[in-house]
Amino acid sequence: MELPVDPMHLGRMETQMALQQELMAAISHEIRTPVSRLSFALQLLKDGLGQEPKLLRQEQLLASCDDMVDDIDEINDLVAEVMTYIHLEDGGPRIIFQKVEVSSVLENLRGQYADLHPHLNISLTPGLVDQVIDVEPVQLRRACQNLVGNAVKYAQTKIHLGYRLEGDFCVLLVEDDGEGIPEAQYGRIFSPFTRLDESRNRSTGGFGLGLSIVRRIAYWHGGRAIAGRSETLGGANMMIRLPIHQPTDSLPVPSMAHLADQPA
Repeated sequence: MELPVDPMHLGRMETQMALQQELMAAISHEIRTPVSRLSFALQLLKDGLGQEPKLLRQEQLLASCDDMVDDIDEINDLVAEVMTYIHLEDGGPRIIFQKVEVSSVLENLRGQYADLHPHLNISLTPGLVDQVIDVEPVQLRRACQNLVGNAVKYAQTKIHLGYRLEGDFCVLLVEDDGEGIPEAQYGRIFSPFTRLDESRNRSTGGFGLGLSIVRRIAYWHGGRAIAGRSETLGGANMMIRLPIHQPTDSLPVPSMAHLADQPA
């Protein structure tokens, strides 16, 4: 006996398969470049070792080895980003919401990135109240890190962190004074492997997955990721709009293990 087929379910399956195929094709494209560079460097190393006198080639061979290490690290970073994205895309993570002070998260990130990039003026809105929201703390920190890391790539001299309240929502924002994002690309910027400027993004690193991860983290919190233009700095204004409160039954008292997982 043939079972009836639900057209809507079949359509969802076809859409999911198409997305997976698109993702796999994009992964193959992204991996091909570092692997090609790695193969070239290996060939150069092989040729150099076969020549005499070997000491004259030592510096070049060492540089090739360093390049190969960088390419391997790039592949590992790509795999880690893809696994994170797939985890968030396919059914979502197990989320245990906890109460977190937004200003503390932003201040920690400001200090971290200011130390790493002293040429940038990274500021935090002064006088912020200690707003508490219900989030998964590690996921929130990951999303904010991706936004700040993105701003660092494109800012000229300034980055600003802050948040504002919109009814029952808290909007976290990261602004920069870079070139900004064309308004027509505001939605596309959160798609996986999106690069609005291929050459510029290649020089700054990244795989085009960071903002997609931000979007999925916001989604699993019942919120959304938004792109816009900074009115004060003139560059991009990347935002995460999250509910202030989550259902009470999803907020168990944190155990010591949960507390250990929270970022310092």
